[in-house]
Amino acid sequence: MTDLYFIGGNNIGGNDLVRFVPVVGIASMPIPATDGPLSDPVLFKLGYTWFTLYGTQGTKSYVEDEQEDDNGPVWSVSISVFFPGDSALVRGQLREMSDHRFVVEVQDNTGLWRRVGTLTEPLTFKYRFTTGDQPGDRRGSTITFSGNLLRPAPIISQ
Repeated sequence: MTDLYFIGGNNIGGNDLVRFVPVVGIASMPIPATDGPLSDPVLFKLGYTWFTLYGTQGTKSYVEDEQEDDNGPVWSVSISVFFPGDSALVRGQLREMSDHRFVVEVQDNTGLWRRVGTLTEPLTFKYRFTTGDQPGDRRGSTITFSGNLLRPAPIISQ
């Protein structure tokens, strides 16, 4: 244990990039370290890679909430973005994603990457479509990946 000091510098909120892969597409991935950056890459099965998830600026959030259960600490995580628009192609993709569990990487607006989920602790996928009530409302889907982890999501070096 040591002191916790803010080192300073750019500390803007929000997220920039979100990418995901279903766990069925992962050949191997490193076990997250308890501290320090994770530099080993995820190895994919044929036909899989990181898929990019577009999200409207200002709607991409990452929440990591430490909770206590009977066995000790658990980190409840949630990654959420708003995906604008609607089409048969988008609906088909969202429906297909509902059948899978995921590992997600999130880059925040300071450039820091986190790898969220593992082969044994994958994230679930949910979406909620809305047209809104008024012409100026957002029309599209709120997409959420969430789950519980036995340790905080590791920082990864790119």
